Amino acid sequence: MPKKSSAEHLPAVAARSRASGGFEATHELWVRLSAFLSLRSPNTQDTYLGILREWCEFIGVEFGSSEGAARLVAATDLHAVAYRNWLHKRPGERPRMRRTESESRAVDVRRARLAKSEGLEDTLSNATIAKKFAALRRIYRMFIAAGLGCSSNQFDSDRVPAPPKESGRKRPTEMIDFSLVRRVISVPDATSPKGLRDKAILSVLFGGALRRSEASRLRIADVRKTARGTIFLYLRSTKAKKDAEQALPDWAAAVVSKLVAQRRREKAADADFLFVSYTGRGGRSATNLPVSVSGIYKLFKHYCEKAGAGAFVSPHSARATAITKLLDQGIPHREVQGFSRHSSIQMVELYDKRRMSVDQGPGKALDFESE
Repeated sequence: MPKKSSAEHLPAVAARSRASGGFEATHELWVRLSAFLSLRSPNTQDTYLGILREWCEFIGVEFGSSEGAARLVAATDLHAVAYRNWLHKRPGERPRMRRTESESRAVDVRRARLAKSEGLEDTLSNATIAKKFAALRRIYRMFIAAGLGCSSNQFDSDRVPAPPKESGRKRPTEMIDFSLVRRVISVPDATSPKGLRDKAILSVLFGGALRRSEASRLRIADVRKTARGTIFLYLRSTKAKKDAEQALPDWAAAVVSKLVAQRRREKAADADFLFVSYTGRGGRSATNLPVSVSGIYKLFKHYCEKAGAGAFVSPHSARATAITKLLDQGIPHREVQGFSRHSSIQMVELYDKRRMSVDQGPGKALDFESE
């Protein structure tokens, strides 16, 4: 029986080589890349592979080949500059605000000269370009550490800075008015199994500030109770790369407990998913599969629209609303950080800035009239 190469033991190669065009296991760069990706989540692997493939195509490199590996490490910061300029012109997500066709042409001409995004273009956003640069910066950092022939990082911020990701945002997260939260949660018909599921999903999004992926992965046994009676969720492998325990407010805990009881009556086991998907006509038949993150997105948008909470909200709006409400109640940033599971207080402060609305801005007190 032939001995397997080291590349064949790496998940990123085994699971994604066909979709990505294939790796040549004989070249160390692709083996190193696969090892680098295998330590990351499947979604991150797919994102990094997509970005690297695009970069390879831009500089005329055959992704996965031995010759391509040599040319990849030989790329310079001039290639990175050209790549950034090229990305600025690429089509992207449509902004919420729309211009007339004549105005768009005028803006495109001006923007080509200034290379400045205002968030009203149909091209890639600054945040998207910055994300691509961050991924390539990390990949080239790995190439350098592995001694693969890179003398410097082409995507180093001091050499080729990425555009400011907080500038020219097309679709910033919109919070939901605190007074509308209970209205949104009350829209699903909790007398049906699917309606109760939806109500419980909305409850953990607003009451626990869960991310969609965290809600989708919840198992029945992940709903737990302390000796003092506090209902909490055990979150596995969160974005912070660790497990977490998230306490729920009583109103959210009551809905989730009711769903758990229903799932138990359906003979669901501890390891079964809490929020299952539905199929069939009208989505009435429950499956054993978890509700998808896209399914959570759609149902959240649906119920928010019915409650009059706005057309541009998303599940992340629930997370932002929950965090901001705690800040508004005077909860210290350090405690809110534990609730939100952010890696730093600085991330929480982004929400604290949102708490200061235009109505509270100091500019309202500006007065030039003589006394």
